[in-house]
Amino acid sequence: MKGVKGQSGRDDALHPHRSSIFIKLLAGYLALSIAVTVLATLTSYLLLRRYAVDSTAHELLDKAHVVANLLSQTTDDIDYDSVRSLEALSESQIIYINDMYIARHIPHDSAPVNRPSPDEPGFERTLIADTVDRSMAENILGGATGETDVRYVAMLDCRIVFAGAPVRNADGEITGALLLYRRLDEIRGVAISTVLVLAISLAASVLISMLWAYIMSLRITDPLNRLNRTARHIAQGHYGEVTHLNQDDEIGQLGHTLNDLSRRLGQTIFDLQNEKAKLEQILSGIGEGIVAVDQSGSILHHNAAALELLGLTAWQARAEEEGPRRLTDMLFAAMANGQRAESRWTSPENRCIKAVVWPFTGAGTKIIGAVALLSDVSEAERLEQLRRDYVANVSHELRTPLTGIRGMVEPLMDGVIDTEPEKMECYRIIYQETMRLEKLIGEMLDMSRLQSGRIEIELEPLALPGILEGAVRRLCKQAESCHIALHCEYPENLPPVMGNEDRIMQVLIILMDNALSFTPEGGEIVVFARAEGDHVAVGVHDNGAGISPTDLPYIWERFYKADKSRMRTTGTGLGLSIAKLVCEHMKGTIGVQSEVGKGATFTFTLEIAPDALPEP
Repeated sequence: MKGVKGQSGRDDALHPHRSSIFIKLLAGYLALSIAVTVLATLTSYLLLRRYAVDSTAHELLDKAHVVANLLSQTTDDIDYDSVRSLEALSESQIIYINDMYIARHIPHDSAPVNRPSPDEPGFERTLIADTVDRSMAENILGGATGETDVRYVAMLDCRIVFAGAPVRNADGEITGALLLYRRLDEIRGVAISTVLVLAISLAASVLISMLWAYIMSLRITDPLNRLNRTARHIAQGHYGEVTHLNQDDEIGQLGHTLNDLSRRLGQTIFDLQNEKAKLEQILSGIGEGIVAVDQSGSILHHNAAALELLGLTAWQARAEEEGPRRLTDMLFAAMANGQRAESRWTSPENRCIKAVVWPFTGAGTKIIGAVALLSDVSEAERLEQLRRDYVANVSHELRTPLTGIRGMVEPLMDGVIDTEPEKMECYRIIYQETMRLEKLIGEMLDMSRLQSGRIEIELEPLALPGILEGAVRRLCKQAESCHIALHCEYPENLPPVMGNEDRIMQVLIILMDNALSFTPEGGEIVVFARAEGDHVAVGVHDNGAGISPTDLPYIWERFYKADKSRMRTTGTGLGLSIAKLVCEHMKGTIGVQSEVGKGATFTFTLEIAPDALPEP
């Protein structure tokens, strides 16, 4: 395992612009500092201005009372020199208003330019005409001693902070009103100057904090850059690489976790490589061919057996030979539709190759590839062909008409049937079964054509009750000899069906003969029919030995035989497979329900004749 040198971290620290986290941290600190500075400056200005206005108003109010008392004690009227002295003493401007609402004040640069009164040099005399100003004067002249406000005064043409107090004579009568005021822009100037000093202090604090933020950002991003470099090396395949960090905080814990992950990943990759090697050896040693591809068709695995079965020396996804090309098409089709597929073909070496293909998924449900299993089934095909040839020559169904003939001959030989009409009936049945036997021999020779679908069964409307009764009559003697009750059940209004009489009779005799073979003495066999929707279900039920669950999946296969210990007779194992083929050719289905020890019920379906279907 390798360690990461510290030089990489120092290089990243010298070039912080390479780290987006560094930029984000620095930008965040900067934005926060600026926002705090602006907010503090604005808040300070508003608070200082409010404080300056309130404190000025209270100061002026106190001084207004003092000045009003001084004027009351000195004279009944005021002159220029006394007003100038009082303004200097109170550090404010003074307006005197008499009971005629005439204001006298010393003009200033910011006040309106009015001509001084000739009677009172240095004074300006102004009649208070503005409604708001006149209301303010009325309040003071009315005796209000605590009048303070911030407002616009029309006669001064500016906003002022003022305090007013009444002026009384020696008898205590109000002779005028006294206003002490300061212009609002002067107070704001003081607040702005104070805030400016504060803003400069905050800006210096921002610079210091930015320097500290720069240093802290480097301390955070330097180990992260080193961890990032280690992660990139791991992603490039350098498993087991670690980073040494001398920190105990969350970043240090992250580094320890990444180092542990790297070590575990290195060990896991090593174990997986060993397992892959073992799997490849196992797959190479089996006789079947295996081919696995990913979603793009690139080969993931193939063994020597697959190449040998395909006749290749190396895998070619787009080979011109039929086998590889067909297999490739199957693999892509399985990935496209997500379904298992099976196919067979003959190789140039005249070998029958069977291919089974199925898709496989990743961690979720997405298909990420497909795998194919190749087998040489030439020998199995040869054996299957031998069985088909045997079916063409020797059939289990030859025994069915012979059973009917035997069932009629034995009573005749034993003398059980002694009347001439009964004998003629037996002769007639024997003749029918002989003709049917001859016909069946020809039909069994066409077994392979039936199986391949090259022969069609003509369907016509049929009444089932007669066919059911006829099938029961043919095997009733055999059932009596086995001491088994055999009868049929069907409703009176059973609708006609589409089928072939001989084929229906053939299926019924196969099923009844099969039931006789597995039903003990004293048992019962019922041939039934019932309408179910748009079809009629015809079947044979017995209360015999039943069919084992292990045998159920295979009873329709040719030459398959169940446990002979539970059978009364033996056969070639073709009866049920022939019955299944016949039902399929008559556009029906056949199935079985069975429980060991409780018998079995074989049921096949036939379509109801169109004329018998109810109108929609």
